[in-house]
Amino acid sequence: MEFSGIGKGELTMHSLNAGNVFIGDFEGITHKKYFIIAGVSGEKMFFCSVFINSNFPKYFYSNKTLLGLQVNIKGAKYNFLNHDSFVSCNNPFQYPVRDLAEWINNDMCRYVGDVDSEDLENITQTIINSGALTKKEINQYFKI
Repeated sequence: MEFSGIGKGELTMHSLNAGNVFIGDFEGITHKKYFIIAGVSGEKMFFCSVFINSNFPKYFYSNKTLLGLQVNIKGAKYNFLNHDSFVSCNNPFQYPVRDLAEWINNDMCRYVGDVDSEDLENITQTIINSGALTKKEINQYFKI
């Protein structure tokens, strides 16, 4: 796996881009999850990411706020998806880039592609308007 000519062991924030999609294992989840790099911060070398879900819990249907924080993406647009899915923007998580580099080096996750600019814009705006990040974090990850 390489990003912009940078080798597996040399992953840095400069080799990550918003819209990169990975698949990997996560503690407490019994199956591999896709996750999208939503924003990258040069300041602290952290990245903000969200999960892609095939379905979401039934209680989301009764909570309009949570339901509104799910961005639909079409499976036909992406060779890594088998069907339409939802990007869960209600709880973006933040990790140092070095953690992602370690996951890749230990074969805990791998790069599978990128979401297009239209979907990335929808994801970005949903996160910004979600209330899940502070104004400082929004400026840090999305340069607004």
